[in-house]
Amino acid sequence: MPSSALTRRSFFAAGAAAGAAVAFGGVGVGGRRSEAFAWGEDHVVEYAATTCDGCGNKCGMGAWTQDGALWRFMGLEDHPFAHGHLCVRGLGYTAVAYSEDRLTTPLKNDGQGNFSAVSWDEAIVDIAARIKEAEPSRVALFQDSRATDQYYTQRFMNALGSANYYTDTVLTDMDILTGITNILGVFPAPHAEGSKYIVLLDKSYYEGVRPAETEEVIRVRENGGKVVVVDPRLPSIGALADEWVCVRPGFELAFLLGVMGHLLNNDLYDKAFVEANGTGFEAFAESVRSYDAAWASGKTGIPEAKIAEIAEGLAAAAPHCYVDMQWAGTVGSGYRNSAETVRCIILLNAMLGNFNQEGGWVFPLGPWVDDSAFDPTVFKPVGYPQSYAIGAGVHPLAYMYANDCQAAMAAAAEGALDVALFFGSNPLADYPQAAMTAQDVEKIGFKVVVDSFMTETAKTADYVLPETTYLERRGIVGTATAPATVATLRNPVIDQVHPETKPTYRIIVDLAEACGLGEYFSFTLDQLNETYCAAYGVSYDALKSDGLAPIPGCELEFGNVPAFATKSGKIEFACEAYATGGMSAVPAWIEPAVSASGESLRLITGDQVFQSKTYTMASDKLAQLAKDFEADRVWMATSRAAELGIEDGDVVELSNDSGSVQAKVRVTGRIHPDAVYLPPHYGCESEEIRAAFGFGASHKALVTRQAEPESGSGMLQEVLVNVKKVGA
Repeated sequence: MPSSALTRRSFFAAGAAAGAAVAFGGVGVGGRRSEAFAWGEDHVVEYAATTCDGCGNKCGMGAWTQDGALWRFMGLEDHPFAHGHLCVRGLGYTAVAYSEDRLTTPLKNDGQGNFSAVSWDEAIVDIAARIKEAEPSRVALFQDSRATDQYYTQRFMNALGSANYYTDTVLTDMDILTGITNILGVFPAPHAEGSKYIVLLDKSYYEGVRPAETEEVIRVRENGGKVVVVDPRLPSIGALADEWVCVRPGFELAFLLGVMGHLLNNDLYDKAFVEANGTGFEAFAESVRSYDAAWASGKTGIPEAKIAEIAEGLAAAAPHCYVDMQWAGTVGSGYRNSAETVRCIILLNAMLGNFNQEGGWVFPLGPWVDDSAFDPTVFKPVGYPQSYAIGAGVHPLAYMYANDCQAAMAAAAEGALDVALFFGSNPLADYPQAAMTAQDVEKIGFKVVVDSFMTETAKTADYVLPETTYLERRGIVGTATAPATVATLRNPVIDQVHPETKPTYRIIVDLAEACGLGEYFSFTLDQLNETYCAAYGVSYDALKSDGLAPIPGCELEFGNVPAFATKSGKIEFACEAYATGGMSAVPAWIEPAVSASGESLRLITGDQVFQSKTYTMASDKLAQLAKDFEADRVWMATSRAAELGIEDGDVVELSNDSGSVQAKVRVTGRIHPDAVYLPPHYGCESEEIRAAFGFGASHKALVTRQAEPESGSGMLQEVLVNVKKVGA
């Protein structure tokens, strides 16, 4: 095995090898068609349309190759999330395919931490034997939530008879899923284009804004509209806003209650829309009226007049306005009161009457595909496990399809898992309480990691199986929901760099056959995609050529009211499910679990505009960018730093009962004095791996594993740390 495979990654190597793009994107050559043409005398350039893998948005991407190697790339003009652009993360993440640290062959651990190359046949046979020896209820599969091949991984677990399928959804979106399913029953999206007033709430917790949305937000201001950022930290997108309103972290709920109370007390809400489409509004209003702007000011630190101004600005612009709800951020999974925060975002938008209005909240139409679309003679019905997943049922409001990965880790500590499969998932770097997670994973009897790199979790595995990167494989037909929803397809762009790597779906099929479950995977990927295309009414050939295709009947008509799939068939201003789930039927103030005091500051985090979790650090280009801009620094408010005798560039120690880390500090006026910000992408528990990173501190070393009791959402921001200057 090459020695480089045992390192974390060669982060600061001088660029990617073998013909990778030499800069972050650029203007593509030629048109959008997948036609080959001569480049000079000796080279052939080809075009392919695919989807990005830099985050869960999966923006459309067009790429040109030169002699099979990546050359130029750009966003697809017709993709609703891209509009011809890619973000910095999407541009830089393309370098992973050519990284010198790619895994190139299956590896087996000798039990002492030493890995040696083995054949695919040997690895698959041994792994299958271990799976067959275990009770299905003691086998689990963990997968990154941005994956596009869940059809295969979930079908494999169902065929096995195990419900133990987990993603990190609980840590990022659980409260949002819980709120939407109980209050609306239908999923909203912002329609920035045409908006006259936008409130971007807690955008700094996930700065991965879709390129098209960025373009639309710019257009709002150009057209005379207003964009206000309400956030404990000024995010990068704040450069596009008219104003930053600094809110006390953990008190965003109070801000929302204050805005709603002001709208109610001044009759500024859309009475006709509420009466026609809501239920329980009287009880809602009785509860919320007491939370006026003055009360909210005392909680949030925002001046009363500013809260009133924002409420009146929204009302004046309604229905062409909205308060944003950031997916994959901690507005929905950060605090003890986040489930209530999400509910208030939903109901505040409803009060503005902005549903399916231009510049408001829209509810895109998407095709529904159930088992009836699949020919049972080709796709043998697999059924569903008879037992619940480990950790299920603990949280009464938990979204039914999102199993609790934190609960699974806690169960592993008690010896509940004999076999665990990790597909693109790296709990040792991305789950809370890193040291405890490492101990829990160690208790799992047999572990397999499927990834393109030797991650922290991979170093603990019995087998590591090398996966192709997203640029080398075809995916499963998906959708990008928008006012005009489209079908999408990830297509292979470049020649396979390492011949012994395999895509996830192929690994699953091989495992299934070795486990005696091959009858459930007798179809091909093309047959699966053809089935989805038939259900969507689109051409598979068109998707392979253009990467996307409009889905007939999925064009939104503005002004229509969405069909609310709730118990009442209406917007639940007073929600019985919340009442039976341990919360109030109507919104009410809930204090955060901890508060900053004295030398203890609240630790907050959030993905940066060019990073997501830790996997994007596999790109040499994105890693170099992080190093060049010292993106690993801790942020601290200027006033608080002065109190502690800390100056910009000092090395500080952050510590609590979970651990301690050290990093350089950025003293700034762009963060609330009660908070200290630490990015989640850099550093880790292992001294060896930390040395390979070259810089950074492990955020997850300080975060306690804890969850909201009602929803099960990870409370990633309910953490206090002490801060001191190193050497003082």
